[in-house]
Amino acid sequence: MSEPTFEEELRPPYEEGVLLDVRGIRTYFFTEEGIVRALENVSYKVYEAKTLGIVGESGCGKSVSALSVMGIVPDPPGKIIEGEVWYRGEDLRKKSDAEMRTIRGNKMAMIFQDPMTSLNPVLTVGDQIMEAIRLHQEVDLQTARENAIKIMDLVGIPSAVDRVDDYPFMFSGGMRQRVMIAMSLSCNPELLIADEPTTALDVTIQAQILNILKAIRNEFNMSIMLITHDLGVIAELTDYVTVMYAGYIVEYASTIELFKNPMHPYSIALLGAIPKPDTRKDDDLTIIPGAIPNLITPPPGCRFHPRCSHTMDICKKEITKLRQVAPQHTVRCHLFNKYPVAEVEEYTEKMRERYQREQLEEIQTKKFKRRLKKFIKGRE
Repeated sequence: MSEPTFEEELRPPYEEGVLLDVRGIRTYFFTEEGIVRALENVSYKVYEAKTLGIVGESGCGKSVSALSVMGIVPDPPGKIIEGEVWYRGEDLRKKSDAEMRTIRGNKMAMIFQDPMTSLNPVLTVGDQIMEAIRLHQEVDLQTARENAIKIMDLVGIPSAVDRVDDYPFMFSGGMRQRVMIAMSLSCNPELLIADEPTTALDVTIQAQILNILKAIRNEFNMSIMLITHDLGVIAELTDYVTVMYAGYIVEYASTIELFKNPMHPYSIALLGAIPKPDTRKDDDLTIIPGAIPNLITPPPGCRFHPRCSHTMDICKKEITKLRQVAPQHTVRCHLFNKYPVAEVEEYTEKMRERYQREQLEEIQTKKFKRRLKKFIKGRE
């Protein structure tokens, strides 16, 4: 019998306090151009009354992860090849479509990325909220309407009793997002999946939406899975963070730990690209060179190695497993296989300081192995 992987050791069949446990999900899309390997062995947990953030660039697999959890990956061309989605000790992947329909919107709800296109333009917003209520609760039309008005008022839609019969085009983008939140909350779910809930909204409205999410999390004591590319949103709302790149999870940690002590070169680069309060108008921002790879023909080995300033030969050949470097902090990087954690941790601290004062292009000009060996030798 082969030894269990780290992921298997980390995740028992059911752990107290864990609401959602995603294990080893692989989701592919079979297109005319080829197979898009959107998710590869993705595993994470969502704890009760906590918020998990999933962050990464566009195309890294964040939204596909949410669709896989909900069981609504478009088929064709998408298909979940393998993996498990455990919810309160039950594997949702083994449930029928009819059983999943009783769970979606009731126990688990999702706010989709674009409120402009997610609402039905020919139905009033009240009808759409009432539809979700009546689908999962045995209430008459009048009670459903009263509940819809209450939930619209809860999410900050002014004059809800008058606006319940309005159509989506009569609402601004921010108000339509509030309607989407109201729909997702209509049956008081235990888990709310918010896929880019502040996309295409101005900063003032973004702040209002985040305040609403925080308020409903506290009032309903619900868990939230927040998908975003905005690290400011992550810092504001989440308890734990999963960093994804090109279909893989590359780092997982508490939010405080990730911002204080990021380990993976991609996480460090993401944080280094955030504008600082003291950034002057004529200052150049740190960038991550290149782009997310084509997932039909991804690079061999670590998928980040073509953009990484610390690539070793093994990075181009093999992709490593997640390694635990601290309590509730895991990293997928060959640095932690080649060198002791303490030495790499001290080196990454120096590396983070360089990200703050130098451009990434300058860092790339130097070989990682030579720099790290020199650093370790200097400590001896």
